[in-house]
Amino acid sequence: MRARLLGLALALLAHPASAEVPLTGTFTAAQACPAYQSISRRTNPGNISIGPGQTYDLLAANRLPATHLRIHVPSARPAQRWVAVACGTSPALAANGPQAEPAAMPAYRGTQYVLAVNWQPAFCELNSRVRECRDQRPDAFEATNFTLHGLWPQPRGNEYCNISERQRWASRDGRWRDLPALDLTMAQRRELDRVMPGSLSGLDRHEWVKHGSCYGGDQRQYYADSLALMRALNASEVTELFAANIGKRLTLAEIRAAFDAAFGAGAGERVAMDCAADGNRTLITELRINLTGPITGPDAFAELIGAADPAAIDCRSGQVDAVGFR
Repeated sequence: MRARLLGLALALLAHPASAEVPLTGTFTAAQACPAYQSISRRTNPGNISIGPGQTYDLLAANRLPATHLRIHVPSARPAQRWVAVACGTSPALAANGPQAEPAAMPAYRGTQYVLAVNWQPAFCELNSRVRECRDQRPDAFEATNFTLHGLWPQPRGNEYCNISERQRWASRDGRWRDLPALDLTMAQRRELDRVMPGSLSGLDRHEWVKHGSCYGGDQRQYYADSLALMRALNASEVTELFAANIGKRLTLAEIRAAFDAAFGAGAGERVAMDCAADGNRTLITELRINLTGPITGPDAFAELIGAADPAAIDCRSGQVDAVGFR
């Protein structure tokens, strides 16, 4: 077997190809790195990472010279994952000689997320029949603060990790109240009901099943981190800007400038804005904020947004809606 693998390696060295190359042995991680199901699409069900000092069974290289190795991660579903060669060491690579040295790889920059937040009065203007929009009050929290839509692990499509087909279809069909209730502390439940009015319709359950299941923690951790981010945002100049301009028009440039003032130069470039038509008005409905790195509390917001990729521009201006129906 070893002779056959060596022969294959020599053949590929003479005629480089992109075919997967079977390998045996072990791979020991030297740093924390994501473990992908697909290299090209960078999908990572379960948000799995390998950790320094951990050893895994080695299964294959993506090619020779190798850039990624396929390993067996027992805790992952699926268990076979791809990791960058630069993330660790393997005797098999040394045995196969210099052809297995990795090509230059970009540094892993941390786990990436999108924090999606609603401007609730605009959402309700367009969705008047949902439960959370039936009793809007000018003195309510959502009248002058952003509300939580969801925290979405990236890349896009990293959804429904280890979720049953029954729950998946209930989530997709909008039957969110049929999903299991969340296991949150009483304090978390109170804060989440305030900052996520959509909980009345089961939005909290839907977001956990679709996105939180891929977060890499339990329900309490997922919503603890989501709530920490919301506290940082709603205490910032960004929320003050919206509250001071209810009924008026804001541009994306103005909003991005407020993010720069709140969280540092360049933060605004990491923010996208969604708008929707309501008669002759264009309403700001949602902000989507790119974040990268470990979420350690409200104070981490500036670092998280500063490390993220710039966001695309979908809408350039819109009106900040007031509570109540027009």
